Amino acid sequence: MGLWLKCPGCQGKIPLYLPVCPSCGQSLDNLPPKQRVYVVEPGQPSAPAAPASPPSPAKAAAKAEKKPKGPKTKKK
Repeated sequence: MGLWLKCPGCQGKIPLYLPVCPSCGQSLDNLPPKQRVYVVEPGQPSAPAAPASPPSPAKAAAKAEKKPKGPKTKKK
């Protein structure tokens, strides 16, 4: 079961880990207890996006072979 917070602004179901409603921008931090309405539904709230997977070994090797750039100089 998933536990969601109902946005007091737009009444959308928001995952508990979000500090701001993605639909209307309402701040969800420091809401008074009367405005905190929780919703329990089947399924889990979606988690934040996972970081991108590391590059393949072939791509990492190709990137390592590139020559490093020299220091940047400012033109006067």
